[in-house]
Amino acid sequence: MNTRFSGDTKDPAVNVTNWVLLSTVILGVFARLGTKFRLFKKFTTDDLYIIASLVFCAVQSVCVSMAVSFGYGYHLKEVSGDAFNSVMKYLYASKILYVTSLCFSKLSLVEFIRRLNPSKTDRFLALAVEIITGIWAVVSICGGAFQCSLPSPWDFWNGKCFDMAAWHYFVCISNMVTDLLILAQGFLLLYRVQAAVKKRLLIASLFLPRFFVIGAVLAELILTHQTAGTADPTYAYCDVTILQEVAQCLSIITACWGQLKPFLSWLKSSGLRIQDLEYTSYAFGRSNIQSQTQSRSRLTRNDAVEHSFPFNKKNQILVTQNWEVDSQSSQADIIQEPRTWAESTSARQSPVN
Repeated sequence: MNTRFSGDTKDPAVNVTNWVLLSTVILGVFARLGTKFRLFKKFTTDDLYIIASLVFCAVQSVCVSMAVSFGYGYHLKEVSGDAFNSVMKYLYASKILYVTSLCFSKLSLVEFIRRLNPSKTDRFLALAVEIITGIWAVVSICGGAFQCSLPSPWDFWNGKCFDMAAWHYFVCISNMVTDLLILAQGFLLLYRVQAAVKKRLLIASLFLPRFFVIGAVLAELILTHQTAGTADPTYAYCDVTILQEVAQCLSIITACWGQLKPFLSWLKSSGLRIQDLEYTSYAFGRSNIQSQTQSRSRLTRNDAVEHSFPFNKKNQILVTQNWEVDSQSSQADIIQEPRTWAESTSARQSPVN
């Protein structure tokens, strides 16, 4: 163990990747939660899911770091028996936490897409995806927890275990299938929205980054096949662990992607609303002083209209649209031009009440 950070070892790569990606996840989740609370003053179910995913991700990263501290990343011949036993225990725990974190990040994204268009069809599809994702997580966790015979289910080296390579194939493939179902849910939403091509592309950008997660899991599957049956697990499995960290980070970040400030601003300006949430600020992306000034000017115009409506002057009637007062559209600050109608003979003969 006196060759730390020198020679043929992968522990620096595992540790650095682990902590950098965890820091990225923490920043992404806090940016999402801060934006949501600033706009809506409350959190919803999808936010609770992403918080749970972050907690399990953090604990999983600690387990990987602890495995590295006991020699994970070195060749097996350089790791003592007791240290290798500790490495297996921490890797055992990290696999279970990894699946749990992925499950909650998937549920968060499914719930967010459902809230964008809460029709009966979308609710049914979201429920189906959530059930399938939950079944995948339960089966994967139980299979990983009992991969080897008791009383040492973590001992994949000396214990009696089922075909772990085949089991890993199943977990990876089913993981990709659940992400494909989430993408199908997003494409159904895209199909049902009546909008221009540009707006459709912007809506698609909310869930299309999920393909990066599928790519990371596919790379993990390929490396799992290449390292199957290795005689040097503490060294050969490191690349698989790194890809798991990448997939976990991408899964959480893409679940937060659509709820960051630029996308929520665009959803508001495009007329799309998140179910059960109401915007509380006037100007998203403007200064508070500018927002307050515009708000006061709109209220002043509104009061003037209310005191003079209906405003009759010979054959003219001033028509206002009260629903535009609080709108953020480009027509909100434009005073509508008075419209004229020709009065009928009967209307001129009878006085206005």
